[in-house]
Amino acid sequence: MSCQQTHEGAVAGILLAAGRSRRMGRPKQLLRLAGSDTVVETVAGRIRPLVDRLVVVVGHVGGQVASMLADLDITLAINDDVDRGMLSSVQVGVRAVDPTFCGYLICLGDQPSLRVPVIEAVLGGARQGAGIVIPTFHGKRGHPVFIHRRYRDHMLGLDPETTGLHTVTRGHADDTLEIGLDEAVILDDMDTPSDYARELERASEDVRG
Repeated sequence: MSCQQTHEGAVAGILLAAGRSRRMGRPKQLLRLAGSDTVVETVAGRIRPLVDRLVVVVGHVGGQVASMLADLDITLAINDDVDRGMLSSVQVGVRAVDPTFCGYLICLGDQPSLRVPVIEAVLGGARQGAGIVIPTFHGKRGHPVFIHRRYRDHMLGLDPETTGLHTVTRGHADDTLEIGLDEAVILDDMDTPSDYARELERASEDVRG
């Protein structure tokens, strides 16, 4: 079944914003970029208009994230076991979505340079009928990724302490569409102060045009 624009073709975005930011030394979700928007506001604001529902998975700074996203139509889901790994946040997000939704656009909360055309390209792949859609840059896989609901039980049945989402995304080659894009940012996330400096520079360049 492809993801057409019907009720059961609806796509839910799952934004992973629950990490502890240990290498950053402070909550990276709350860091500000050019202007006044935080990292999580920037990412959520780009994703929300393109999906039918957006679930933001949060952890220990959930209250602050909630206040920053108060003007967006989102659903907050709390991961109380964030130390079990990123897959645990994916599972929290998937459980928060009605199982009749067509699938899930899984997005990293620390990719503020992610551009709308990338998201649109991945969603376009989902509408072609692929069960898993992954953007690539020079053959390397990045984010966001789309996963059809037919893999819902597979995702929820995994142990996040022993494996990751790659068990799903690398386990169904015959149902996977890779989309090559000239977008190096799909490989980037923001874990360290130097990563933050890079994103500040990118945001400043965008403002300058």
